[in-house]
Amino acid sequence: MLFQVHSYKLTALIGGLALFSMIAAVQAQPPAQPPAGGRGGRGGGAPRAGRFTIYPQEAIARGLPAYNSTCGYCHGERGKGGKAGPDLIASTVTLHDENGVELARFVREPAHSKVVKIDATDSQIADIAAYLHSRIIYASGRGNVHVSEVLVGDPKAGEQYFNGGGGCAKCHSAAGDLKGVGAKYDPPTLQEKLVMPRAGRGGGGRGNATVTLASGEKIQGAALRVTDFDVTLRLADGTTKTWAREHGVPKVDIPDPLQAHVEIMRKLSDTDMHNLTAYLATLK
Repeated sequence: MLFQVHSYKLTALIGGLALFSMIAAVQAQPPAQPPAGGRGGRGGGAPRAGRFTIYPQEAIARGLPAYNSTCGYCHGERGKGGKAGPDLIASTVTLHDENGVELARFVREPAHSKVVKIDATDSQIADIAAYLHSRIIYASGRGNVHVSEVLVGDPKAGEQYFNGGGGCAKCHSAAGDLKGVGAKYDPPTLQEKLVMPRAGRGGGGRGNATVTLASGEKIQGAALRVTDFDVTLRLADGTTKTWAREHGVPKVDIPDPLQAHVEIMRKLSDTDMHNLTAYLATLK
């Protein structure tokens, strides 16, 4: 029986190493290049350029009339908000969308359908998304206007939200870690970091971790390696210690430093996002 358990672990380990090698080989390959003249057609997604996805001009051209007939009545002629609907250019839904997938899911949810039922195909919504994303690029100053068009919020209201309901001041300080952030980043980047805090962070380290042994003893340190089979910490004195793991024992807890940002995204309104961006932009 003991031999069978160890044999099973060895098989799982070999299988895991083989999978890791396959993933590494795929990641080592150069990214696929878009086809020549790749601005045409609807399929295959859109290539990225920096922080923004570049959508085909044909899709944007189709998206403009589709937007005006489907969404413009509520959300304004250029997506900047109307009497009945909010600004879509800085909306978290639009900012999180790629190729119209998130936008289609959102407009077909019961909450949106109770207000307005969207009668549009996936292709039409993808074209509308292409138009809205072109407006984001335009508004961010990558087009023919200045980035000041993004600063549509109230800095004073943003400061109140930062120190009050938003809870930002619990972890951040305008005179501390955020000093000069408005000079370091342009407004579109500031706004992006609010709604997509993990973007551009790369793999990084695992951070601090707490290992709880079977006896209940807790040991803290920097997590160097955490797998189903073992865990290695660098302790406060600089030494390292490794424990074998079986069935999740010892337990390993690694707090997420961005968890507060994840939580706030569940309640962050477009207005609060605009105001907070405008306030952060004043921290020169």
